Amino acid sequence: MMNAAAALLLLFALIIAAIGLYNLRKLRSADEFLVAGRRSGGLSTGGSLAATILGGSSTLGLAGLAFAQGLTGSWWLLVGALGLLCLLVFIPVLKSLPTRTLPELIGTWYGEGVRRIASVLILAAWLGIVGAQANAAGRILATFFGGSGPLWTLACGGVFILYTAAGGQLSVIRTDLVQILLVVVGLTGCALLGLTSGAVGGPEGLRAGLPPGHLAFPLSPGMPPGRLAILILVVGSTYLIGPDMLSRVFCSRSVAAARRGIVYTLLIIIPMAFVIALIGLEARVAFPAAAGEAAFPLMIKNILPPTLAALAITALIAAFLSSADTTLLTMSAIVAVDLMGEGKPSLGRLRLITAACGAASLLTGLLSGGIIPALMLGYTVFSGGLFVPILAGLTGRKLSRRAAALCMICGGSLALAGKLAGLDLLIAAGFLVSALIFLGDRRQSASPRREGKI
Repeated sequence: MMNAAAALLLLFALIIAAIGLYNLRKLRSADEFLVAGRRSGGLSTGGSLAATILGGSSTLGLAGLAFAQGLTGSWWLLVGALGLLCLLVFIPVLKSLPTRTLPELIGTWYGEGVRRIASVLILAAWLGIVGAQANAAGRILATFFGGSGPLWTLACGGVFILYTAAGGQLSVIRTDLVQILLVVVGLTGCALLGLTSGAVGGPEGLRAGLPPGHLAFPLSPGMPPGRLAILILVVGSTYLIGPDMLSRVFCSRSVAAARRGIVYTLLIIIPMAFVIALIGLEARVAFPAAAGEAAFPLMIKNILPPTLAALAITALIAAFLSSADTTLLTMSAIVAVDLMGEGKPSLGRLRLITAACGAASLLTGLLSGGIIPALMLGYTVFSGGLFVPILAGLTGRKLSRRAAALCMICGGSLALAGKLAGLDLLIAAGFLVSALIFLGDRRQSASPRREGKI
């Protein structure tokens, strides 16, 4: 199995590196690097968006959630589908503006000061998210091949930094199409063969071997209504307003192409939520004493035949890289366009910024914990601070500049404090405070006022 997996991983790395180097020669402008020249069709948009979503948290992490709490672990991905359904409504608004990054969009509503605050919030959140993906990939490779996890993390990071810096969005979208195919085939095969294995014993064996309540849905003891509500707020909202999600809309060539892309994405991620949850449930029956995030690797190592095991390992690594590359490019664009204020940065500078952001992310990833905790921390900071101001702008009810800044600072700080303290009510309070600021600002909008300068 290890020989087959090593050969397949090497082939995969060579293919995506070749795509990156090919696009190194194809790129002609910063617009192509940042938004693929706004020429992405529906299939490319959907494939790339699905690959971005089916990353480490939606594979390794979701399987771990299902292992620990049952079928309701699938909500980690299903709340994203709810967010994408909402995003469909706002695509005409997003395509009507010539923006390349989320902070640039925020700046059109609230000015440069608020744009910079948003940039810092997103960078703080996404730095940990990129690092967590690379770190998880490194740990997976160390589990199967031995050696040092940090060294494997650096190796994986080197691959996605190389093709992302070389070809920008062109490389990311094209490599994502390869990666999403690997992810869907590898994970589906793993789930089906795992279910029919002797360690699980088919559907009846699965049902008999699981703890009570593990097959409950949509709610369960591990997913009560309050926790599901927090998951929708913190995670589901990032699919509506996340910079990596919106970057795919910015890259699409038209409103129709963006909408088709989101529909294709939904057709992939909704069934995959249950496929990946099934893998976690199978691991709970086969390896009940294991740790949650070790569930998927144990299935691959101990149950799958060598060829499929090699494919599943490669699919996992593809899942991590396909999320890390988009998020890395999002960070680089924000640094170049929003913080450095370069309207038309040179390709050389963009590549240097991408490499620097990648190196900083790898360092952060080496210091991070499990992938779900790391991503939840990043998502909480982002969504707690930015959800209300962005939604207000998208619906044509934008806040004053001062109110938008207060939402970002107060909402993000409260949500972060709640996450660090493990208090869901404090996380919810961050969203509530932002909503109250919005309502207070709307009440004043009927009377004359001076815009506060931020």
